[in-house]
Amino acid sequence: MTSAAMRFSVPATAASRVRQLVGATNARAAVHRLNSYSLDISAPFLADYHDADGRLIGQRPTVTVTISGDIPRHRGWTVVARLDHDQEGETLLSLFPGLPEKDAEAVRGYRAVENVCHGCKIARHRTATYLARHENGEFRQLGSTCVEPYTGLPVKGLEALWRFGTLKDSDWDGEEGGIPADLRVPVAEVLRVTAAIVTQEGRFYSRSEQWHTIMPTADLVEAYFFDRKAPVEWRAAVDAEPDAPSTAVAVREWAVRGHGSLSDYRHKVGQLAKGETVDPRHLPTLVSAIAGWHRDQEKDASERAAQHSKPQGTVGERISTTATVTSVIELESRTYGTQPQRRRLVKFQDETGNVYLWFSSAATVPDTGDEVEVTGTVKDHSIYGETAQTVLARCRVTEHQPLAA
Repeated sequence: MTSAAMRFSVPATAASRVRQLVGATNARAAVHRLNSYSLDISAPFLADYHDADGRLIGQRPTVTVTISGDIPRHRGWTVVARLDHDQEGETLLSLFPGLPEKDAEAVRGYRAVENVCHGCKIARHRTATYLARHENGEFRQLGSTCVEPYTGLPVKGLEALWRFGTLKDSDWDGEEGGIPADLRVPVAEVLRVTAAIVTQEGRFYSRSEQWHTIMPTADLVEAYFFDRKAPVEWRAAVDAEPDAPSTAVAVREWAVRGHGSLSDYRHKVGQLAKGETVDPRHLPTLVSAIAGWHRDQEKDASERAAQHSKPQGTVGERISTTATVTSVIELESRTYGTQPQRRRLVKFQDETGNVYLWFSSAATVPDTGDEVEVTGTVKDHSIYGETAQTVLARCRVTEHQPLAA
């Protein structure tokens, strides 16, 4: 007996469908008294997934399918190929599924004739003929009605088994197109791309800040991986950011340290960072790790600088300074008459580390991270922990304008 073996990979989500098709094919072949083929499906593993343009964008759970069995044989004859003849006189060769390569080479060397049947020896146009081979190496080209009389093999049963050859090249995702639902993206790549985009855009914007004119960082990251219309030049610029890989490594280490934290956010980000790949629906959370890392870096730098903070000015004095907003804290509102008044504590820090506080009831205040010019009246000097703080009142805050080079 000549054994046939077909091995190919399919998405893990298609495994049950493969089992169903193989079972149906074996059942149909059994009707014609042909032996069934065995099926083996491997454990799922992650395989690279390339987009339509060949770009590697992630991985998806995949299984290896192995279908094997004995090629039907009777009285030394096996049917090794089907020859489809078109109107223009061209012949398309279709090897029997799983035919060993040494037998396939011999088949490819056969010179087919369109209207020949060595069984009935009637010359006429046929849309398809079959190539039978004897164990002694002899070939016979047979019309469909002559296959069984000449070889003893049922052509309908053989055609059933021929379906195995179509499984390898089947479209297991259907005709939906787009990105597979089970696609996973490498964590290291997500963080690298995010770090590069944040460098280009200047800071991180979350989806909760839709009022910004800048597209949220998570949407830009998703566009890099999944948007087929994203400019090639933009992707190239993202990939060219020299510090992005090292930043991504640092962010991942920071995120993993948060796994098991009492903070639900830190724990979830750490859990995602510990994995090798991430589900696209969790991209926004993983992307936000860049912002968290930056905040911690800035906080650590601020705390180190604050160790050198000194009281500024004297009580009642009007002073001005260039400073960065380190935090904006919402306080309990106060009611004046019948109208509640919003109150916020704005903390500033200048370039030498001096810390300023402003208890503001203004309608608008600067955002954390803004560099501003602040002018206010010294109300008090206080100590928080070991940090000297200058409390300001009646502040006027404007955007800092860097000096022209």
